[in-house]
Amino acid sequence: MSKRTLFVGDVHGCHTELKGLLEMANFKPDSERLFFVGDLINRGPKPLEVLKLAYRLRASYVLGNHERSFLKHLKKGSQSSDSFSKLKEEMGDQIPFWEEWLQSLPLFISEGEETEPDSFLVVHAGLAPGISPQDTDPHILTNLRTWDPVDQRPGDENHPAWYTFYQKSRTIIFGHWAAGGVVMRPNAIGLDSGCVYGGSLTGLSWPDRSLYQFPAQSIYHPPQ
Repeated sequence: MSKRTLFVGDVHGCHTELKGLLEMANFKPDSERLFFVGDLINRGPKPLEVLKLAYRLRASYVLGNHERSFLKHLKKGSQSSDSFSKLKEEMGDQIPFWEEWLQSLPLFISEGEETEPDSFLVVHAGLAPGISPQDTDPHILTNLRTWDPVDQRPGDENHPAWYTFYQKSRTIIFGHWAAGGVVMRPNAIGLDSGCVYGGSLTGLSWPDRSLYQFPAQSIYHPPQ
């Protein structure tokens, strides 16, 4: 794990901001690695351009809930939205290529042994306490925010954040929760800072844990 690695929070089609963040962080694609925590698409102005850039840079990328919804939309027409329909139209005859690529993406990426100080696990939303990611429902990996410790299930807004129950030393790097803001804990780092809602796009340099934030150039979608 000697190469510098840059992790990027939820992009949501914010192509201008992604390019700005990569420049701000002085990312060098020939010698450094790039990871996305999911949700590159939907709600923002240029989702296909974001996908093309991620693919061209050979970035590592875990599925987010919006990619999973888009794949369902392609297969069954479910989760129909103007944003998905527009992206599908822009893909045109390249839909099979992008569908195959998105289907090939993992739900999580783990690197290093648990005891190594710079080991990490990338997941879009979070982990259920005490359950390995391999044994976790994909819906939890891509949608979790809070945890109900009594019923041992995902909680509501009145329950604590899932990462408050995470006890292991391996650092979890995640996104998904714009309202929760950037999280910097010894073993959990959240990178969704609501760029598509007018916030900023956040990047994390690893292993030095430096943060970069490129401000949104517009409010592309009403805050949720």
